[in-house]
Amino acid sequence: MKRKQSIAMVQVNYQYGSNIFVPYSVGSIQAYAETISEIKKSFQFQRPLFLRKDPVEVVKGMEEPAVVGFSCYLWNWRYNESLAKAVRNAFPDCLIVFGGAQVPNDSKNFFVEHPYVDILVHNEGELAFTEILLESLCSHPDYRKIAGLSIRVEDTRAVKTAPSVRIMDLSVLPSPYTSGIFDFLLGRSFVLNASQETTRGCPYACTYCDWGGDSYKKVVRMNEQRILDEFEWFGGNKVEYIFNCDANYGMSALDYAHTVRMLEARAKYDGYPQKFRMCTAKNSNDRIFEITKLLSDAGMNKGATLSFQSMDETTLETVKRKNIKIQKFSKLMDKYSGAGIATYTELILGMPGETYESSKRGIDTLLDAQADAVNLYVYVCTMLPNSEMNNPQYSKQNGIKSVRMPILLSHSTSVSETEEIVEYENIIVETSSMSNTDWQRTYLFYWIVQTFHCLGLTQYIAILFRKHFGAGYSDFYEKLIKYFSIDEETLIGKEVALVRGIIARSINGGRIDLALPRFGNIYWPLEEASFLSLVTDKNKFYWEIRLFIEILVADSGKIINDILLDDVVRYQSAVVRDPYTAEYTIELEYDLHGYFSSLNDGMTVSRIPSKLMIKAEKAYSGNLETFAREVVWYGRKGGSFRNTDITREVI
Repeated sequence: MKRKQSIAMVQVNYQYGSNIFVPYSVGSIQAYAETISEIKKSFQFQRPLFLRKDPVEVVKGMEEPAVVGFSCYLWNWRYNESLAKAVRNAFPDCLIVFGGAQVPNDSKNFFVEHPYVDILVHNEGELAFTEILLESLCSHPDYRKIAGLSIRVEDTRAVKTAPSVRIMDLSVLPSPYTSGIFDFLLGRSFVLNASQETTRGCPYACTYCDWGGDSYKKVVRMNEQRILDEFEWFGGNKVEYIFNCDANYGMSALDYAHTVRMLEARAKYDGYPQKFRMCTAKNSNDRIFEITKLLSDAGMNKGATLSFQSMDETTLETVKRKNIKIQKFSKLMDKYSGAGIATYTELILGMPGETYESSKRGIDTLLDAQADAVNLYVYVCTMLPNSEMNNPQYSKQNGIKSVRMPILLSHSTSVSETEEIVEYENIIVETSSMSNTDWQRTYLFYWIVQTFHCLGLTQYIAILFRKHFGAGYSDFYEKLIKYFSIDEETLIGKEVALVRGIIARSINGGRIDLALPRFGNIYWPLEEASFLSLVTDKNKFYWEIRLFIEILVADSGKIINDILLDDVVRYQSAVVRDPYTAEYTIELEYDLHGYFSSLNDGMTVSRIPSKLMIKAEKAYSGNLETFAREVVWYGRKGGSFRNTDITREVI
């Protein structure tokens, strides 16, 4: 009997502690390929490669492959390049195939820079890769007859074949989970994070995204029974985390039905899967609320996303996106809050049309709508290879300039760069509407709003100054930056200087995140790193904040009772969780707890002396790693940084 040819499939990702992402994409390709009898007879798939190990050592462990397929995206592109080179050196006759969202549609010069790659697969990979395998069995394979490929010929010249046709009947694709592709991962020390598709396609055309495109605007659904069977597999095999891959979960009534069925399966398997993350439809509606409530009641989600990306109409028009109206946003926030569901809002820094001033106005609009509930995440704008924003004509029209920076993967395991192949992304740092200097200034402004307001360090103080004394939120935080920039010897001044320096170095390709060893061996986004650093020295932090608001009041020309200022700083300090203190008892002259609990009722600050007994949900006794992981990493979206068990007694 003829010996089967070996196939290696590669989809590496970063580890997040003991959490690993199951290599779903290559598993899906393998599951479909193995439905073809000729492939089953002629090829043997090795176990998918999914861990970031030394490429040289990985190649040593390979059974000589006839074909190696790589799934490529931002977080593994340079690793795949290194491994592919090592494969080519060790196995010169091996067919090397790259696919995935990072593979450029414009492949004209690709093989000049990557002569070790033989074929690129554009768009969906299941059918194309299967056809490649079948063609490779021919004595003189001609891959040019296969649609959706770029093929290296004459050493470095690229031949691009006709565009592939979308898979409109997804029922032909078996599940890699129930097909047994990932059974080798079971019973090991990994905590499994699994990706699940219930649809493919996106009807929107946001220029910063590479998800849709003209040929992928139609949304096509996965086979119903496959989805239900996967829920059983996830529960039975104790998969902890499900990442739903849909672009707009909740757009269809079937999504609600699927959520119900997942919860039914979960009830049979001791609460597995434990968490479910989804990208919801762009404009939230009642169905999304009901889905989110189901998940929240089951403890399966961290909060609901109410995203804007930008609050500026010119920017939204430029990037082809429409937002919900701010009035609807405020009502939705009230609805979610009333149901006890945390929410978070996403913005993107540096998109074409945005300015420093428009960014400030956007923050004021959001915080004026829901100052005590806006949990903000601001992301840099990445130039994805196949997005419209990366089109040279679009970039020229909007004056886009980008910088290649190490990729920011929040909470990924930190390793020495001498031991690691660093992944990069191209970040927009200048447009015709925002200079490079203003980009840095805007980043710093967003950082302080996220750290100090959205993570709760000065949230109530800023709200009091806004609602009681008329000070704008952006003005409050802009002045806070200015005040502490003058004295870098203060605790807060040092943090501002540190972050400003990191932002400045990022313009030259430096990292824009931070590893803090005392909080665990992971990378933190800057706002989370700063929160952790500052909250461990609360007494000094709030002493400095008290001095700042004293100056703020003096500069405003207003007369404000010092006792009220003392009270609001004391109250703010007590409600922010820290890793050392589990219980507080404070006495206040003003009923600040009643005031902040009834912001939407138009209540004024009353002078009612009272005692507050405040208990943290959990005592951390100085365990910084556990505090950072549970309160910030796991708990940020749910607002876990705030103590909520508060008992009030009138004195």
